[in-house]
Amino acid sequence: MAKSSGFLTKLKSSLLGKSEKAEESGAGKFAPKKEEPLDVKFVQTFTEGGGNFMYCTNLQEAVHALEQYAADHQWNGVYISSPAIADWSNHTKLDTTFENDGQFPTVLSTCEALIAFNGGIMIHSHHTGGRKLGDLPKHHVLIAHTSQIVPNLRDGLTAINQKYRENRPSNIAVIRAPNDQAVELASADPNKGRTVFLILIEDEA
Repeated sequence: MAKSSGFLTKLKSSLLGKSEKAEESGAGKFAPKKEEPLDVKFVQTFTEGGGNFMYCTNLQEAVHALEQYAADHQWNGVYISSPAIADWSNHTKLDTTFENDGQFPTVLSTCEALIAFNGGIMIHSHHTGGRKLGDLPKHHVLIAHTSQIVPNLRDGLTAINQKYRENRPSNIAVIRAPNDQAVELASADPNKGRTVFLILIEDEA
């Protein structure tokens, strides 16, 4: 996806557009529907399902968002499961560990793709230290960039196949927000009882 210029403006415009559509009448309701940008569509679906979302323009803002989440929920530290963000331990004031030893109630990880059509977040073993989703702490903070938003699951799987030709990951899963209908209706789902926080960082030009 191209760089998400003016993302917050687009999101606000989209939300305002919903109320305006309700006032449309006559021939207007038969006009072709305008497709939402992928980033706006993802955020709307994710937050409607109960996901927590923060948009940041750089690493400094992202670290501040993590620390604010921690303060709001009284977390004393986080377990960092993704090697790609190991250096966050040098940026944050929070205590951190690289061992899933139950010391902290929260896991911090990267992800593979953000799925626009259902608001899901695709992760796998390279992000979770080789562990299954159900083995991770119930509070999950995910770090992603705007370029990772894709239309559907197939595009997410394609990205995995292209990126990891020599070291294909295992335990591919899709994290869904706790109030997502599919999660609520499932008799057993590793997403049940999971609190999901997404820190979405704008890609650099």
